[in-house]
Amino acid sequence: MKKYGSEFFVPLCIMVSDDTHDRTVKILEENHYFGLDKSHVDLVKQENVPALLDNDGNMALSETGELKIITKPHGHGDIHTLLYQYGVAQKWLKQGKDWMIFF
Repeated sequence: MKKYGSEFFVPLCIMVSDDTHDRTVKILEENHYFGLDKSHVDLVKQENVPALLDNDGNMALSETGELKIITKPHGHGDIHTLLYQYGVAQKWLKQGKDWMIFF
């Protein structure tokens, strides 16, 4: 059984999108990362993809009259790829972290 001292911490990774990135950073900074060390918080950003209206694959278009496709975040399944792409999984492994919990 491992014994933990003052060096022990639980890192946090937050998946954001173009829609939520800036607001998430603002909330974290305004609240001093809620007492967490900034270096223990990783943000990974998923890409937006065209939004579909139905099962036939019709794309959602802007209702402003301009010909513009509405985009939305891709979804929670991206987290595994993003953990790899941003180097979070490798970073945590080097820090001695053996487990991840997703919620």
